[in-house]
Amino acid sequence: MRVMLVAPPWLEVYGDFRKAAQIGCVSPPLGLAYLGSAVLAVGSECKIVDMENERLTATDLISIINDYRPDMAGLTATTPVFNNAKLLAEALKKNFPDLPVGIGGVHSTIIGKPVMEECGYFDFQVVGEGETTIQEIIAGYEKDGSLEGVNGVIFRRGNKIIENRKRSLIENLDDIPIPARHLLDTKRYRHYLPGKGFVVYADVLTSRGCPFQCTFCSQHTMYGRRMRWHSIGRIIAELKEITENLGIQHIIIIDETLTLNKGRMLKLCRAIKDAGLKFTWEGWTHASAIDEEMLGAMKSAGLIRISFGIESGDPEILKSIKKGVTLEQIRNAYKITAQFGLETRGSAILGHPNETRETAWRTIKFIRSIKECQQMFLNIACPYPGTELYDCAVKGRGGMRLLTSDYSQYRRYGDPVISVNDLKPKDLKRLQSIGLLYFYLTPRRIWYNVFKRTGLKAGLVNAFAFIRSVLVSFFRTKRL
Repeated sequence: MRVMLVAPPWLEVYGDFRKAAQIGCVSPPLGLAYLGSAVLAVGSECKIVDMENERLTATDLISIINDYRPDMAGLTATTPVFNNAKLLAEALKKNFPDLPVGIGGVHSTIIGKPVMEECGYFDFQVVGEGETTIQEIIAGYEKDGSLEGVNGVIFRRGNKIIENRKRSLIENLDDIPIPARHLLDTKRYRHYLPGKGFVVYADVLTSRGCPFQCTFCSQHTMYGRRMRWHSIGRIIAELKEITENLGIQHIIIIDETLTLNKGRMLKLCRAIKDAGLKFTWEGWTHASAIDEEMLGAMKSAGLIRISFGIESGDPEILKSIKKGVTLEQIRNAYKITAQFGLETRGSAILGHPNETRETAWRTIKFIRSIKECQQMFLNIACPYPGTELYDCAVKGRGGMRLLTSDYSQYRRYGDPVISVNDLKPKDLKRLQSIGLLYFYLTPRRIWYNVFKRTGLKAGLVNAFAFIRSVLVSFFRTKRL
């Protein structure tokens, strides 16, 4: 059986910051690479199409299908990209009415059956982890074209939508084949490294699940709150394939909390060194889950950059969003990290429940005051379905108000889909722009980001794209 997996275009979710995001935010569709390996494991053929990275239109996709002639097509989508997936499904079914078209991913998992009710062009829908599910879908289509009894699937039978049982989480992650990265054009995925410029990189996921209960996060809906881990041996095998077979020398470990298990992280660092693997890597973690011993071991194993979630500079807001960290712990995490000469990043959010102009400014001033933090992502709160934040916005808790149900507008940059207390959408948008400028326009950060980190030419190009995006966002406000 021939299977085609498609990642719809998504860069538009960055709104006015799209130009800046193009420089270093295009990442490989790792989820599809996992599914691709599962497809190959049962003897079927697979092709992955990354429409954003390959700059493809719906017309281009139709042409690719004409050439490849798949027996089944699957789309993936987050909430803000779901509308693109619907439009693509419509185009595919109108041109290839007999081609089974499915949808999966985080949005599909969170929303469930209404996805099929909203879009009549999907023949089936995958809910939850898809590696085992896609194998059983293939078996069903090959046997008699039926998806009866395939757990984790919602499908059409005539005019009816049938919802099968939910699928349990995969207990042993090592049962999942190593992602089929060879199905991707890996050279297209580049990331900027200090002193090296743009280099080819790969994403790696060494665990699934997150025990934290942050109100703005929906990852638990896909992977649960209970931690599941790949074995150290399996991780080393995957790292060897990436570095030795694919020739990729930089890796981003995209675990939700990289350093949650100290003993495991120390073992991984030792295993990387014992295996003689030479590559650079980075990741993000919780500010309360780091110490000198871990950072020293991680750096010796190739770590060059680490990010921490700050989320708010107001202590009461931090408590209300269940971040499980204090401002003191955040400051301390950056101070410790700076001792090892690692590049540091952070992320914060404006527009939490109970946010006011005063608390937003506390956040802006706090992130600027962390002198050891060199780069910052300042987001506007976006109430994605499946989050406690979404419930707050829908029910009006904490002074929040949800302004639209159009998922294509659910963005963290640009025009907000919420108002909160005394902050209207245009206020949040302008505070985001002001906050970014206030953070970056310090002598220390100008020197590092424009001159030291990249070299003058690249630094000026990056700076121009950033300032252009910030100013466009500040002056252009759309009414919802």
